[in-house]
Formats: sequence, C-alpha cells, structure tokens
Amino acid sequence: MEVSWLQLVPLLPLIGAAICGLCGKWLPKAWLYAVALVSVLLSFLIGLSAFVRLSEETQLFHQLSFNWFSAGALRVEMAFSFDRLSGALTLVVTGVGFLIHVYSVGYIDEDPGYWRYFAYLNLFVAAMLTLVLGDNLVAMFVGWEGVGLCSYLLIGYWFTDEEKAYAGRKAFVVNRIGDLGFLIGIFILYRQTGTVNIAQINSAALPIAVATMAALCLFIGATGKSAQLPLYVWLPDAMAGPTPVSALIHAATMVTAGVYMVARLSHLYVSAPGILALVATVGVLTALWAALIGTSQNDIKKVLAYSTVSQLGFMFIGGGGGAFFAGTMHLITHAFFKACLFLCSGAVIHGLHGEQDMTRMGGLRRYMPSTRWTFLIATIAITGILPISGFFSKDEILAQALHTRAYSFLTLTPGGSTHLTWLGPVIYIVGSFAAFLTSFYMWRCYFLTFSGEYRGPEGLHPHESPAVMTWPLWILAALSVVGLVLGLPQAWVHGSALQGWTWEHFSEGLFAMPRGGWPAEFTPWQGYGIALLVGWAGWACSYALYYKRGLEGDEVLSRDVPRLRRTLANKFYVDEFYGWAIVRPLWAFARGLWRVFDAWVIDGLFVNGIPALVAWIGALARRFQNGDVQRYAAVTALGVAALLYVFLVRG
Repeated sequence: MEVSWLQLVPLLPLIGAAICGLCGKWLPKAWLYAVALVSVLLSFLIGLSAFVRLSEETQLFHQLSFNWFSAGALRVEMAFSFDRLSGALTLVVTGVGFLIHVYSVGYIDEDPGYWRYFAYLNLFVAAMLTLVLGDNLVAMFVGWEGVGLCSYLLIGYWFTDEEKAYAGRKAFVVNRIGDLGFLIGIFILYRQTGTVNIAQINSAALPIAVATMAALCLFIGATGKSAQLPLYVWLPDAMAGPTPVSALIHAATMVTAGVYMVARLSHLYVSAPGILALVATVGVLTALWAALIGTSQNDIKKVLAYSTVSQLGFMFIGGGGGAFFAGTMHLITHAFFKACLFLCSGAVIHGLHGEQDMTRMGGLRRYMPSTRWTFLIATIAITGILPISGFFSKDEILAQALHTRAYSFLTLTPGGSTHLTWLGPVIYIVGSFAAFLTSFYMWRCYFLTFSGEYRGPEGLHPHESPAVMTWPLWILAALSVVGLVLGLPQAWVHGSALQGWTWEHFSEGLFAMPRGGWPAEFTPWQGYGIALLVGWAGWACSYALYYKRGLEGDEVLSRDVPRLRRTLANKFYVDEFYGWAIVRPLWAFARGLWRVFDAWVIDGLFVNGIPALVAWIGALARRFQNGDVQRYAAVTALGVAALLYVFLVRG
C-alpha cells in the first residue's frame, strides 16, 4: 500500500538532529531536550500506528520519497518499506531509543557539550531507521554508513581524552573493513539481477555461485557491524563512550544491523546453504569466544560488551540455521534486557562518581535499590534461569540449530554436495556451553556489584540516580519480562511448546519473517529442561565463588588456573596479535611509502623537482634577458654564425 507518511519516521529524528546541532548551543536546555525526545517519540508513535494496521490484507506500507539518481541502467530511489520485520525493528529503535534519550537527560545534563550529544543521538536514530526502512540495498547502505559515522562521533564524544578518541577511530576503521565487503556484495547482486531493490533480489533465481559470493561479501559486512569474529575487537573498546551510547548503539540497534540484513535477505542466504553454515559456525564460535573472555573482566561495561558480542553470536546461529524468526526474536528481547543492563551500569557508575571497576564496588543493593532490582531482572532474562524473554528466544535458536535439516544435504560447490549432519548437534553443544558461561559471568557481575560489603574508597557515598534515570530502567526491566510473549503465541496455538513447528508456523507469529527456511522437529520439554539446567548451573558456580566470598572467588580461579585466567583477562591477546600481525606491518609499510615514494618520488621529483627544474631554467634564461646590448649582439652573432655553418658548410 502506497502511503505518504512513512518518510516521517526517519525524517523527524533527522530534523531533531539538525535543530540540536545547529541551534542547540543557544537554546534553553528544556527546549533542546524537548526537541530531541519528542522527535524520537513521534517516530515511535507513527511506527506503532502503522504496525497495528498491518494485517493479512495489508502486509506492507511503501513510500517513494524521491528518485535519488540514475547511472546507465541503474536507477536508485529513496523509498521506504514497512512490513512486520522492518516494523518490529522500527519499534525497537524508536522505543528503546526514546527511553535512552530520557535517561540521557539525567546522565549528560552537566556536560558542556550536551547539545552536541543529543544531535549525534538523534542523527544515529535517523540513520538506523533509514537502514531498517530502506527498500533497496543502496538506501540500506546509506543508513549502514550513517550509523558507522554516528558510532565514531558518539564513542569519541569526549575526544579530548586520547583513549576515547582512539576507541572511536578503531571502531570506524574496523567497520570500514566489513563495509567494503558489503559494497562488493551489492555490486555482485546488481550485476546479476540488474536491480538493487531488496524485494526483487529476494524473488530472483540466483545461480548458487553468485548467491554464495554475494552472501559471503554481505556477511563480511555483517561481521564488522555486528562484531563477529574476527572483526569484533572494536566493540569492547567502544565502551569508552557515554554509557547511554553503549546502551543504544552497542546493545539495542547498530550492532544488530548485520542480523537484520541477513533476515531481510533470507532468500539470498537460503540460496547459499554453504554460507548459512558459515554464518552459524562464526556465530557459535563468537558466542563461545566472547563468553570465555567475559568471565574474567573486571570493568562492568566490558563484561556487558563481551556479553553483547556473545549474544550477537547466538542471533547469527539462528540465522545460520534458517531460524530467521528465532534470531530476530532474540534480537528484540536482547534489546530490552541488554539496554536495561547497560543503563543500570551507567547508574552504578554515576552513583560511584565514575568508578567502573567491579573490584571497587560491592554491597550496592543497600544504596541503589532501584538499580539493583532492575539489574537483577535483566540478569535473570539474559541467563535463562527462569523462563522469561531471553530463555525462550535463546532456547529456540539452539533447538533450531540442533534439529535443522539445513546441513543434512549441503551444496558447497556448483558441481557437488556433502553431508554435514553433525554440524547442528555440535553447534547446539557449543552454544549450550556458551549459555552456561553467560549465566556464570552475568551472575558474577551481579554478585561483585550488589552483594557482599562495599569495597569502594572511604568517604565516597554511593547514591541512587534521579527519577529521570531510574524510570527507563523499570520500563526496560518490565519489557525484559513481558518480551516472552514474542515466543509464546505459536507455542500455545500449535501444541506443546515448540512441538511440530515449521517455517509456516513461524510466519503466523507476531513478528512474521520472510519465508524460505526448512521445517524442523523439536523435543521441547527435554530442550527446556536442558536450558534451565544450564542456566542454573552457571548461577550455582557463580554463587559458590562470588556471593559471599567476593573477590576471593577470582583469587581461587587465579590460583587454580593461573595461565587460563591471565589469558582470559587479557582477552586472548587478540589486540596484541592484531597489532603485531596487521597494524605494525601496515604502519611500517605506510612509513616506508612515506619516506621513499612520498618523500623522494612525489615530493622530491614531482612536487619539488619539477618546480626546481623550471626555476633553474628560468634563472638561466634571465642571464640572457638582462638588458645588456653587447650581450644581445654577441648572442645574435653566434646565432648567425651557426646558421651560416648549417646552410653553407653542412649544406
């Protein structure tokens, strides 16, 4: 259905960003806050109204804003599409984004650059909405690059601090590596199909070789934006930005862009089952890798950062198993409880006057009751010790991985195929162990922060945050609980839990996804029992080590497994390895080019050499043009003698 209001969804935050950025320094604070918050709230209300109006008769709203450009046969339009998938993401971006804007009013109020902060925040929301609603790959790429720019600006918001400025540059550079792959994928699809429209690409019959290459290149882009192996290293350092930025960009929105892209192009990925296997493999390895590192971090935001990387891995397990609905459902539930956790960590840091080290916390339940309870609810949601939102979405992903038929007859090359029936069970086992580690390190984080006795500096009195910061926590905590309904309707309608679910059943759910997956059979109660056992096992291990022993738990681990503990605390030395294997050689190569090619060839020969030659010739010519008549006569005589020699003697 063609509509005329859809462009307002990304346009309103863009207008808010322009007002905050251009006029915010001179506006009263209350006015600026009103502009920033109302622009996002109106986008949320428009999206909610549209989502409610979606039905079997009206499955899509579409608007062509303008014809952007044409180049030969390529015609690119700035057009927006709103269906159940993009609508669900729109509500997450604007709804969670609005709560983070409200929280930011209290968090950033005393910062002198508050107007710049809200301009960046509004601009980020506008870019993310463009990414989600764009109906073609070029429009999606505009939003894709836009959120990358905004993440650079927001991570390095306190740019006078070199550590924070470096973190922003690192995020920008690492994302550019993935974005190159995304761009090449667009070129491949356009060359094959003659269009960049997502709906037309999803309906095109693609040769498996083309589908494989395009899907691989696009997934490289997703590994950068969604922080998967090997391009995840920017996300933990991105915690240098303000905590609400971490909640918005690195929990609820930007880092989920790769997951959304895979779900939006589900037909392409179903046409390339070899890449689906790669997506699931990278996802499960990332989930395990980040969870292991998270068990030994002491910075509260770093723990949550590695948790985000790990949970993104679970989402890609869902996409790689053809469970696009399950992966997207975990994206939505994760946005609720992870945004809550990040904002709670911001409240803790705010209450401790900037302290982020959990070894200097403890006993905060007495000082910060609202923050403690909301952090506890979100921790329960992510660890799955009770069947609420995170439990259902994560367990569905693992169940799909275990029983999917995607790898039973997997075509890896145009001329052959192979059986990888073992891949699903291996992903399930490794994913379940990563879920155990998730429960362990999240409860460790909770116990070290809120249990035991206060370990902070003497004379520092922790305090609860103002109401403008605590109310968003309670709303997100409530959403972390009620988010379980996203997974329940199909279970109640189609029998006991997940028994007998097929892709057609998924498409009847609240957030129906594009068709194109494989049927799957489940043994739900056994799966639920194992998932609960895994969650409670992680809680029990963490409880035994940290509930009353506090930091002694870390001392026990450091004594029993010192090398492993040190390796995990140093994040497997990945940054050091990248520095040794990639960064330093590139710097050396660039410095060599500068000293040899730039200094000698470019500057020495062309920039400085040619002008010096011209100057020398000019100086020489000036000797013959100095006004001396006798010299002119001598030169003329020499010229005449030369002509006589040529014509009379040589002739």
